[in-house]
This record gives sequence, C-alpha cells and structure tokens, in this order.
Amino acid sequence: MESLWRPAAILIVLWCCGCAQRVRWVTPHTGSTAGATRLTITGDGFAQERQFQLNPPDDQFGNRVTLVSETLSVPCDVERDSTHGNQIMCYTRAMPEDQYLVRVSVDGVPIPDNKICNGDYKPYSCSFYTRWWRTPTIYSLSPVTGLPGTLLTIRGRIYSDVYGSNTDLSSNGLNVRFLRSYMGGMPCVLLKPNSDELYNLQLDSETASWGYMSCMMTGTYVGHHNMSYILDSDYGRSSTEKNLYWVSSLSKLSMFQTFAEVTGVSPSKGSIMGGTLLTIHGRFFDQTDEPARVLVGGLPCEVQSVVDDRITCRTAERRVNEDRKVYPGADDSLFMLSSPHRIRNKAKLLAHSCDLRSL
Repeated sequence: MESLWRPAAILIVLWCCGCAQRVRWVTPHTGSTAGATRLTITGDGFAQERQFQLNPPDDQFGNRVTLVSETLSVPCDVERDSTHGNQIMCYTRAMPEDQYLVRVSVDGVPIPDNKICNGDYKPYSCSFYTRWWRTPTIYSLSPVTGLPGTLLTIRGRIYSDVYGSNTDLSSNGLNVRFLRSYMGGMPCVLLKPNSDELYNLQLDSETASWGYMSCMMTGTYVGHHNMSYILDSDYGRSSTEKNLYWVSSLSKLSMFQTFAEVTGVSPSKGSIMGGTLLTIHGRFFDQTDEPARVLVGGLPCEVQSVVDDRITCRTAERRVNEDRKVYPGADDSLFMLSSPHRIRNKAKLLAHSCDLRSL
C-alpha cells in the first residue's frame, strides 16, 4: 500500500512547488544593447542549480531565462553559481533597443504569466530595457596593427575611471567600474606588470562619460582581432563604431591585426641549385589559421619545421635564365614570409637587412 501512495505524494509535492513558483522583480531595468549586463531575477520556487542531475546533457533541467520583446525572444545566460531557490542571475546577450519581458522556465515548465509580477501587462518591475545611453562604446582605436603584446588605446563613452575596486565611485560620481577588457578573445590587461598602476584610464572631466582607456594585449596569435570591454552595474559590454571595422583577407570584419616579426636569416648565401637549409629567426610565427609559407627570391622554400621564434626551410633550385621579379639591392629583399593576413609594414616581414643572395 505504501508503494502506491509514494508516487502520489511526490506528484502532490511537485504540484505545490509549481504553484509557489513566481517572479517578483528584476534588476537592473536598463542595460547595454551589446549584452553582458548581469540581471538579478527575484522570486520563489526556482530550481537549485547545484542539485543532483541524472541526465547532465538535458537542456530542460534547471532554470532557463528568456527576454521577450514584441519581435524577439533572446536567451539570458544563467550563472549557476549565483542562482538558488529565490534568485536567478543571468547575463544578457546583444539585443536592439526595446522593452524585454522576463520569462522563466523551471525544469522545462514555464512560469505562467499570472505568476510574473502579479500578471500585470508589460510590468516595469519585470522588464529590461536596452538603451544606447547605457551602452559603453569604442569610438576610436590606436594603433590598428602591431605585434602581439601591443599597448592599445581606445576612446569612447567609457563612463568610469575606476578598475578593480568594489567601493570607489568614478570621478564623475557614477557607481560603475571596469570589469575586464578583451582583444580577440584574450584578456587585454589594464594594469602594468607587477603593480597596481593603470596604463591609462581617464575621463575627459568630472562630469564626462567620455574618456580614454589603455590596455596591453596578451597571447601570441597572429591574425585579426576585435576588441570589447565590460562595465558592471547597469551597463555591460561595449559596442563599436562601424567605421572601425574593415574586411580582412579571410573575409571577416575586424578592428586590429597582429603580425609576425623577422629578425634575421641564416645562412645569408646559398647554392643556385637549391637545397640550402635556411633558418629564419623572429617572433610570433603562429600557424593557427594557416600553415606558414616561405618564399625565397619569389620561389617556395619547403618548410621543415616551425616554432614560435624559428622557421627552417629548404630552398628551391633557381634557374639562371629565369625572369626575376625580385632583385638584390632593390627595395625588397629576396626573402619573404607569406601569411594569409594583411601586412601593415612590409619591412616587418621582409628581411631587408638580411640579403640572401643566390651564388
């Protein structure tokens, strides 16, 4: 008899929990059109995100948050470690300016509309508004090309000159701080090495929202990058002026390009019959996008090995009566490292100081 009552008791408990599920309010009510604003949803009956899950890949398990406008439905990415039975925290995604109502599902079951802010029509308490004046911006970037590890400076609507503090107000009186900055998916560091000193973070005045921020790139990737930064409070991720983007050689929009650096070539002389084992010295010989390709006097040099600071290749035979397109003593040398990326300064990839002559 007990075995018959147990399933019924479980169903009654689940039904009671469902009745108790409700959304009371959401904070903040405004944020960035570029996303990364952290929403806090307060209510009752939410799933405990740390509870045991028999089927981990089940997407219906736990809390799911969706922001719904008249024309769009956009997921809000739940932060599990900050979520419990009475609170859900989630991060918004990029969304156009509009009013978005919060919709919550618990273990695959949507909380009904009459349990969201008492069923009011488009309630302010359960709405989130994306607004341009809550969106940080990047208006200019300098430089636009460089080696990995370049110090970058942006100008834009940055709102704050505070980083790494939980208490200090910005000099303009706003309670907002820089959280982090990214270049190409890697951190762009605002602090100088082994110190608490910022490279540069300043507002135009004590009443301004515009200013400058400088950060140092990390990583060794050679290719095309996009930059963004994130503020806390009612703000979020930055958006970028469209005129800062250009189309890369890989047909992608990007703001910044890194390139490799050649510092030397050895030996500097070799046989016209080819077969010379050439070593190219430098930095950031990255092959993430495509394998390295080396040309010597316009002819392919067969790559033998590639590491971050060195490439070895074997030269090809050069025929005496071959029409040359590159000559010793001209503006360009006989050696070039080829890559799929645009080259800002040919001298960076042309070993003009190392004239490899065919003898």
